[in-house]
Amino acid sequence: MVPPTTLGWNPNLSPPAFDPELAKTLLAEAKADGVDTSLPIEVVARTENFPNVTEVAEAPVQMLNEVGFNATLRMVEVAEHEQYYSKPYPESTGTRPVPAQHDNSRGDPAFSMFFKYDSEGTQSGVNDPKVDDLIARASAATGDERAALWSELFAYVHDDIAADVLLFHMVGLSRVSERLDFTPTIATNQQLQLSEIGFK
Repeated sequence: MVPPTTLGWNPNLSPPAFDPELAKTLLAEAKADGVDTSLPIEVVARTENFPNVTEVAEAPVQMLNEVGFNATLRMVEVAEHEQYYSKPYPESTGTRPVPAQHDNSRGDPAFSMFFKYDSEGTQSGVNDPKVDDLIARASAATGDERAALWSELFAYVHDDIAADVLLFHMVGLSRVSERLDFTPTIATNQQLQLSEIGFK
């Protein structure tokens, strides 16, 4: 959910392997156990959300269909997308993944973790007392304890809950004139910090 510059970033997390054959096997086992694997998966993505968003959304839809799921893509504008992205979520007869982007240019997980994963979070699909407890304790802690609690939460959300499928981290680039005294940070992706820019 956050890049290495964020407090508590956990370097021990590894993305799950891309394994279409395992996916086919698990889907077949679920079907044999009586699970209706034909239920629709409608991916709802927002137009112009980030560069190449349509292609990014098309890729997992194609991957899902290749292993036997029933997936489609619907691209919508921002107002319609918001109803799927923030509570209260509309009813669905199947599964509705919602691709989106998130940034944390402040360097502290409190900005991200509450509204994405807390039971009361505006964009949370998680309702887990352990997550709520870790968020509350990490938000109140300071120093090394704060970093350790966030790191524990990152691991739990990633490994045990798998609340999101995190695809990539977009990197912003800044060109700084030799005449300027300014060192870009991750926050520069979102705003130009005029008060921190000087002339040499």
